[in-house]
Amino acid sequence: MATNLSNNLKNTMDPNVPDTGKTASESFSVPPNSKKVTIGTYLERIEDLNIKDSHWTYEFYLWFKWNPNEIDLLGEKDLSHKNELPFTIVNGDILKADLVDRYSDSSNHIEYIQYFVKAKSTQFFDVSLYPIDKHDLIIPIEHKWIDRKNLYFEPDTKDSKVSSRVMINGYEKENDIKLIEKPHAYKSARGNPKFSSDYKTDFSQYRMAVRIYKGGFSVILKLFLILYIAVLVTFIAPFAPDPSRYTVGALFTAAGGSYIISSKLPSTNIFSLAEIINSFCIIIIVAMIAIFGILPSLIFKDGVLDAFEKKMTMLINLTMFSFFILLNALLIYFAISYS
Repeated sequence: MATNLSNNLKNTMDPNVPDTGKTASESFSVPPNSKKVTIGTYLERIEDLNIKDSHWTYEFYLWFKWNPNEIDLLGEKDLSHKNELPFTIVNGDILKADLVDRYSDSSNHIEYIQYFVKAKSTQFFDVSLYPIDKHDLIIPIEHKWIDRKNLYFEPDTKDSKVSSRVMINGYEKENDIKLIEKPHAYKSARGNPKFSSDYKTDFSQYRMAVRIYKGGFSVILKLFLILYIAVLVTFIAPFAPDPSRYTVGALFTAAGGSYIISSKLPSTNIFSLAEIINSFCIIIIVAMIAIFGILPSLIFKDGVLDAFEKKMTMLINLTMFSFFILLNALLIYFAISYS
């Protein structure tokens, strides 16, 4: 699970590898007649991050720098796109885009424009390692109508940054960001009679990725402390006058824990790390309940608990407890190591 997650994150931000499960572009090399446009972003604020509903809302500064003699980036000479925003956020909505600054230097053939943008992006987060999950929050920007044959984005690696004020509840963020340009393929003519039905084109997509993560044993312990106590109670139950009272209570606690975990995660067809640990604890509890139900009929036939039967009961209890501790320790250790 951790390997698949790492590979997917790597492929998404590798400029020379197709996105996992997505249409491959015609070519990853820059077309010979494509004109360079420098693009940069400064992430100012993350207003909301909703892993369960697969979206996040953020504010950032966006700027473009280009040679106006080579390309009409803003569509000022194109009546069909005049006064229209020249960019779009893939899988997202632009909630507002305010013009901050514009500058022209005709002697050096430089045109510059800056926007302050608030956007909401739909992004499907891989929660297979929850609660020690990690994600790349990606801002994907494309030009709205000029394809990659005529325009490619060159990331501004010098001034593109993340504000130190950016905070995400429950997550840490890495200081380094990743910037790439990657072709994004569209394999449809969208009903346009100017093109054939097998029409396919690439757009230049700029991506800025901010890595966020949860990590460490403390995160797991915080989520599963009550559940582990419930399992511990199950192992203590044989020494109580009425074991069933404790085991049933432990089972209900584990079921409640399963509901809490499900409420925090999106609906997926995979088991996350948290769900695996929770299910394992439920299996242990149910197994102990079954053992408590079988032991009296198999061992305690005469109604008297002798020394051998006490020893066997202790051995079964200790074996199950050791099995639970060992598998949980290995599961958590490898999950943290690989994540």
